[in-house]
Amino acid sequence: MKHLLLCTLPLLIAASATAATEIAFGPVRAQPGESVRLISASESRDGTIEITKDGRTSNGNIRIVRERDMSWTFRAPEADGTLRGMVSVARIFTSSAVTLDGKEEKSEDASPLNGKMFAMTKTPTGDWKFDLDGSIPRLRIQKEIDELTVYLKRRWYPERIVKVGDSWEFDPAWIRMVIEKDLQNAQTIGTMKLRQVRRTTQKDTAVIDVSVRSTGGDFRPDGSEAKVQLELTGQVMVDLKTMLDERLELSGVIVTSTGKLTDSKKVTLPVNLVVTKSFVKGF
Repeated sequence: MKHLLLCTLPLLIAASATAATEIAFGPVRAQPGESVRLISASESRDGTIEITKDGRTSNGNIRIVRERDMSWTFRAPEADGTLRGMVSVARIFTSSAVTLDGKEEKSEDASPLNGKMFAMTKTPTGDWKFDLDGSIPRLRIQKEIDELTVYLKRRWYPERIVKVGDSWEFDPAWIRMVIEKDLQNAQTIGTMKLRQVRRTTQKDTAVIDVSVRSTGGDFRPDGSEAKVQLELTGQVMVDLKTMLDERLELSGVIVTSTGKLTDSKKVTLPVNLVVTKSFVKGF
């Protein structure tokens, strides 16, 4: 009998381990009165730029930093499925510096949405609407609204049981938007793979490998050709109790180029994107 128990013990352990590596994703589970706070920073600090004009080539350096800090919360869905909530924007800011032929040009752009709070609604058909007070021209903030809409619509995780080692494709549209505006027409592919489920006494965390690749190009109205190549890799951490993806970190390189006859421009940007999310009380 003792020998039988010893023989079956490894099987029981194996079965338990297999079950422990299967997870199911679901909606974010916030407590009443809690908001989700998102902080993101996309940094390209050691980029290079090469410009050729009329056969003369100039080389320089480029630095770009994009920051986001915002929070949102939702009320319980209405009977028809309508979802209402509020958004609070603490900071949306972009800064850049280009040094070319010994001359440095700096630019800064603080969003008019900074310090603003506004309502949002998701209709039963899945459309998102944002109720701004009209004090800010819509065209001035359209990119920020588009970014928020794409993020809220994202579906990064599969609606099925996932085992360690399983992989799936996802739409990295939001990642593409926050790191490089010139990628709008590029074909971008994102893949995720469940690396492990990390268990502690406090919580269980899904560790997911992430890969984003993009290549493409198009012709602009002025006759020039624009090309882009991107490759990012990293990980995302998901709290399996709250389903909050608490940290996303990606790094890689973006190469963009434009050319027309004897004129061309090539920019190489090492990129590091870090996104953290947490629950906060109210706004």
